[in-house]
Amino acid sequence: MTAMPQPDRLRDRAAAEALPLRPFRAVRYDPTRVGELAAVLGPPDDVPSTEQAAALAARHPYHCLHLEIPDADGRSFTRAARLYRAWRAEGVLRRDAEPAGYVYAHRFVLDGTAHDRLGVFLAASLDPKAGARLLPHEGTSPEFVERRVRQLEAVQAHAGAVYAVWTGDGTLRRLLEKVVEREAPLWSLSEGAETQRLWAVTGTAARELAVLVASRPLVIADGHHRFAAARRLAQGASAGRPGHAWVPVHVVDAADPALLVRPIHRLLTWFPGDWDALRAHLARHASIVAVSPALPVGELVRLAGELGRSPRPRVLILQREEFLVAEFPPGDGNEPDAVLVDSLLLRHVCALDGTEIERVVEYTPDAVEAARAVASGRAALAVLLRPTPLATVLAWALTGRLLPPKTTYFFPKLPQGILFYDLADPLTLA
Repeated sequence: MTAMPQPDRLRDRAAAEALPLRPFRAVRYDPTRVGELAAVLGPPDDVPSTEQAAALAARHPYHCLHLEIPDADGRSFTRAARLYRAWRAEGVLRRDAEPAGYVYAHRFVLDGTAHDRLGVFLAASLDPKAGARLLPHEGTSPEFVERRVRQLEAVQAHAGAVYAVWTGDGTLRRLLEKVVEREAPLWSLSEGAETQRLWAVTGTAARELAVLVASRPLVIADGHHRFAAARRLAQGASAGRPGHAWVPVHVVDAADPALLVRPIHRLLTWFPGDWDALRAHLARHASIVAVSPALPVGELVRLAGELGRSPRPRVLILQREEFLVAEFPPGDGNEPDAVLVDSLLLRHVCALDGTEIERVVEYTPDAVEAARAVASGRAALAVLLRPTPLATVLAWALTGRLLPPKTTYFFPKLPQGILFYDLADPLTLA
């Protein structure tokens, strides 16, 4: 005989379903089937090309990046969809027994300093009127959005999540600290100085987490293309496919001391005219603070690390035979340096249009890579930038303004495969 639901549980469930963020039943790897989890987790979805994804996936038959590789036609994802269904059927991936908010702790080291970041995975409603207040801060590429739509429609699962910042005051961070202090994790894995751990918070505690997260807007840090693709799916969601109207999010408190935003540097593989003419033109619009012969890589990295201390927009420009420091006049709207570089250096001084910028400009968060690209001749010019302050990112998003792509680099990015959100399983949100 089936037990009748208790009234208090019915009320709790109704209240939870009314929230724009809620716990969900994740699908997760069974360690007894895949072995060490580190062997199947992938890098963030916006990092590997198809070739890189294929090379990484080849290391393990159940690597999550197998689900990111298109068919031979470059468009379809029938093989990826078949693999996901097989993994579910074979028990390689198992759905959790009850809805949860999943707390994720990531310890990492940057420049010799250890950081501990805490966040929580929840499902966010994409309802245009009553959904979660998810605010993008960067624009997207229609081509990448379309590719993600095709992948999600075929596989019917998210292997990653939208990484979002809770515009709060530390309350969420403190609540997550209590979880990790008193509960045992579902799993823990360590590689060198890096440690990742995951907890499942269920019942009333999970609902309290969802209520708190829903109380403030969420600014998307990473996963803009995943978010845009999920919204496309939500527009066509039917009553029989409720999972399509939600997207998994990983939320970190804005006051989390390990929420780091690194700069993304520009590499120009070509620029019009010669270097002397370009430098002279730049000097008419910016202050050239210093000019010197090319410096050793270590010294360039040190100077790049000090850029953030400058109160004015300042960049390092590397040419194969020369190095200079330039200060740009501040913009009218507290523009990040990436915006000023785009408008003043790339579009005005170099006279590049949008199409040419896409063709000749590459991006890297690594100052060493930028310096070596110039030294080797792979790049004609490198422009090293200050990081964009988190406060600036949040302020632009909260006022509805979008920054250009590649303005920010939230570090570290969120790996894929920590958990899966099944779009087709009717019990995902039950």
